[in-house]
Amino acid sequence: MQLIYRELDADVVRRTNAVFPAQDCFVEVLPDQLIIPRKYVELGESIRQLPIYEDDVWMVSYPRTGSTWAQEMVWLLGHQLDYEAAKQQLSQRSPMIELSALFSTDHHQWVAESFGNTVELVRNLPRPRYARSHLSWQLLPQQFESVKPKIVYTARNPKDLCVSYYHYCKLLHGINGDFEQFVELFLGGHTPMGSYWKHVLPFWKRSNDDNVLFIKYEDMINDLPAVVRRCAQFLNVPKLLNETSMKRICDHLQFDNMRNNNAINLEKILPQRETKFIRNGKIGDWKNHMSDEMSAKFDAWSEQHLRGSGLTFDYN
Repeated sequence: MQLIYRELDADVVRRTNAVFPAQDCFVEVLPDQLIIPRKYVELGESIRQLPIYEDDVWMVSYPRTGSTWAQEMVWLLGHQLDYEAAKQQLSQRSPMIELSALFSTDHHQWVAESFGNTVELVRNLPRPRYARSHLSWQLLPQQFESVKPKIVYTARNPKDLCVSYYHYCKLLHGINGDFEQFVELFLGGHTPMGSYWKHVLPFWKRSNDDNVLFIKYEDMINDLPAVVRRCAQFLNVPKLLNETSMKRICDHLQFDNMRNNNAINLEKILPQRETKFIRNGKIGDWKNHMSDEMSAKFDAWSEQHLRGSGLTFDYN
């Protein structure tokens, strides 16, 4: 599939510029009308042409769906529960392939000094490679379709996701707009990475494929051991888990421990602020941010896109 890049409509530019301090920083990718950082245009083809191996393990998600949390679980299970090696930065152990594009206007020096070109970093990882991405299906390496690497995909109810994404963008990108402005962008598919449903549904449709594990954030909150067992089975390492090892990995992945883990929480590069990279870890925080009218708008929007898909989420 050939991708076509074009400038955003003037109204979308006006509304994104009102929220994001970096002006005119996004472009649209057709045919799915995805909104991505302008820098991606320089990296896009090298990402799509990246050679893929069957023993690759990729964590893919829309932003703020628990993918950092899940990636730590996946990496540990794939590396014989090596907690000593897990003291290295997760962003080095499982680099995000498009990171050079995501932080091309802010935190650029940190990315350049720490990773260089993140596409080349992923290309040259020792096998089996553990990598991650927030890109949608059509922007990922084309060989995903034919080679079929292992893909772990995380999803989250869109109300809590939107709240978390707003706080994330305030923390990392210093956005100016209020929550209502951000919601309007999100519901219109005009936040970075574009429409949530155009991202999540292609992976949901592949969730019965042998090489895809589809995880919901809410399931990790409600029954972490069950998700750990599913992941271990998916990675063909169920024998790693016994009562002792299960307790240790669940303790390691416990939310407060994740938030205080300097290999994960990005606090080395982020200014000391009240909001943290790993922020809340609860289901239903949207109730503290959304009016009944806004919640109803989300419900109608979700119903429109999810009708007939079989995909449901826990909101409470």
